[in-house]
Amino acid sequence: MDTWLMPSENAEVVRRAHQALNSGDMDALVALCDKEFRLDMSDRVFNPEVYEGHDGIRRFYSEVRDVWESYVWEPEQLIEAGPDVVALLRSTGRGRGSGVEVERETAMVWSVREGRATRMRFFRHRDEALRAPGLDDDREPASPTNGP
Repeated sequence: MDTWLMPSENAEVVRRAHQALNSGDMDALVALCDKEFRLDMSDRVFNPEVYEGHDGIRRFYSEVRDVWESYVWEPEQLIEAGPDVVALLRSTGRGRGSGVEVERETAMVWSVREGRATRMRFFRHRDEALRAPGLDDDREPASPTNGP
């Protein structure tokens, strides 16, 4: 029998946020996020941008769906760093129209306060996410290496 680590409340919020994002359930994602949520996608190669609030979340997802037939940010590992959670991701997508498929390792750093996500910052490179300001060397995995 496998032993699973019990994720903290913050890691659970991030796990549920990815579940909602990947299934396209923006109502569920918005429900997990503070009304002042900041979604920082400025590290993207194409269309870097920062989205604000619940409307920003919905606009971001709409823009993703305009370009991608499917896109998934699958957490492979969640790492606690105080109130932040680093999600090491396997990102996969298929272009709308072109059918071009992509797969890469990326990361997101989520900040969670009082059970609500307050911000998320995307990183193209995992090592940069692990060195993000506010993170230190006392990080603990919030879930097994194979993901939540």
